[in-house]
Amino acid sequence: MKKAVLLLISFMLVFSFSSVLPAASEESDMYYVNVQILKIFPLHEGYYVIYRRAGLKTGEAYIPKTWLDRRDKRAVLNLTDQNITPYMSVMFKGGEFDHVRIVAAKDINDPTWGNMVERPDQADKFKIEKLDLQF
Repeated sequence: MKKAVLLLISFMLVFSFSSVLPAASEESDMYYVNVQILKIFPLHEGYYVIYRRAGLKTGEAYIPKTWLDRRDKRAVLNLTDQNITPYMSVMFKGGEFDHVRIVAAKDINDPTWGNMVERPDQADKFKIEKLDLQF
């Protein structure tokens, strides 16, 4: 009886490990990078975002409004009432830009949101196909 129970337990352990190992060995080709947003400027063509880079450096990103369309799916803007530090998650698939998620305060009076005068040369900066961030 003891041999049968031990044989059954060992069979179950070997079978459970063999079914888990192939799934664990597969690695996803998706990864992301989170950056803290310092300021967001809503403009006619999209959103101009200033974010924190490594150290005390800053970077800038131009997110076209067309990317926020549900059919395009290259950008998602999540506005929240919760007290959080605004951030931007940039998703990469196979080493190439896939999409970006922005999480910010819903209240436009929040210090993260800013106003700026639009310049004619800014419209060209929103004519991009992928986001190229500096880290």
